[in-house]
Amino acid sequence: MTITNPNREKSLGTLSPVDVPIHQLPVVELTLEHICRSSELALDRNDSYRRIDGGTVFGDNDALTSHQTGILGEMAVAELYATDIDTETHEFGDGGIDLDLWGASADVKATTTNKMQYPQLLICDDNPLSADLYFVAHIINWGPSSAQVRILGYATQRQVTEKTPYRHPGSTKNYGSWIARPRYTAQ
Repeated sequence: MTITNPNREKSLGTLSPVDVPIHQLPVVELTLEHICRSSELALDRNDSYRRIDGGTVFGDNDALTSHQTGILGEMAVAELYATDIDTETHEFGDGGIDLDLWGASADVKATTTNKMQYPQLLICDDNPLSADLYFVAHIINWGPSSAQVRILGYATQRQVTEKTPYRHPGSTKNYGSWIARPRYTAQ
């Protein structure tokens, strides 16, 4: 695993990711082992979601690819902050909790979009918000043996709910939120 960091400590703030040069945001390098494990977990999760037709899928990806995208995002946040993801399979999802971090519950939203450098954190408004923190991870390169995932930042549950849900993308209502810069100490 390789993590690229700038040479200073980051902390919560009122800046949005677009206020930070893209090269200053951390990129986590996931290995072949991560790719293989994410594929296994994605198959398990996809099978568990069969009764609800794979869950909510945005963009052109199928449900299986969407599950793997999410898992890669979770793995990248877990690697960056030295914690573990929830690997259990739940019949109707994980209840919105992907990992524990800083004594708080966290949900990771991941995307593979190539339409923008700073994807916005989008959270469906039709489910209760159960996590304390909401991360957004952008998979910027993904191949058969590795992936590079940029961690764009996170928002607290309060920051998310302070936003009014709106229809985006398509007809789905989502909370859209600017996020705080990632917090970490340079290695």
